[in-house]
Amino acid sequence: MTISKTSGPDQPLRAADVSQLVAVAMRLAMEVGTLRERLATHEALLAKHGLLDASTVDAYLPSPAEAAARAAADRALIEALARDIEPAAR
Repeated sequence: MTISKTSGPDQPLRAADVSQLVAVAMRLAMEVGTLRERLATHEALLAKHGLLDASTVDAYLPSPAEAAARAAADRALIEALARDIEPAAR
């Protein structure tokens, strides 16, 4: 992602810039909504079958391999969001 050399707090956003930012916000909102629904379903099913409680989830520490996979997924999401913003920065 590149940032325009003319952008800054004293520079107004163009309509195209605002449109790109709205697209990013909507993408994140949809992602969060989907994740919340799926997570709630998983937690409800696990609790229903007595397999897991919230304190176990809160205390969980991922393995190094799991942490690396999570970091890769985070990077992929950030790169996708950057692609949404990129046209506005040109």
